[in-house]
Amino acid sequence: MLDSEQRRTFAVLADILIPGTDTMPSATAAGITAHLVDRALGYRPDLVAEFSQALADCSCGAPESALDVLSTEQPGRFAALTVIASGAYFLSPRVARAMPYAAAPRAVREDIDTYADILEHVVDRGFTIR
Repeated sequence: MLDSEQRRTFAVLADILIPGTDTMPSATAAGITAHLVDRALGYRPDLVAEFSQALADCSCGAPESALDVLSTEQPGRFAALTVIASGAYFLSPRVARAMPYAAAPRAVREDIDTYADILEHVVDRGFTIR
């Protein structure tokens, strides 16, 4: 989706938006400029045009200043850029490994008889709008 110049611009901007810390990788260290940005854009095709225009707007000049101008003068483009950057970041396996989060186990619910019992009075009553 992105050409090499757009990827370079995105890498610079993404590292400003998502810098690395002691425990978390930066955007480029997480690998978002390779294939993850393409996946994020695939999930959000509605943002492709605004994202591409944001990259074009920020391609010349100092990236920090360009981001400041973009955020104040083109908030829709800035939103597209930040949504795609953060979305691609959280798609990264490196980020998932670095995050101190383990999802709570979910109970398996396969008790169809209970569901049928719960809904029995609805079926008996029939469809009534109140």
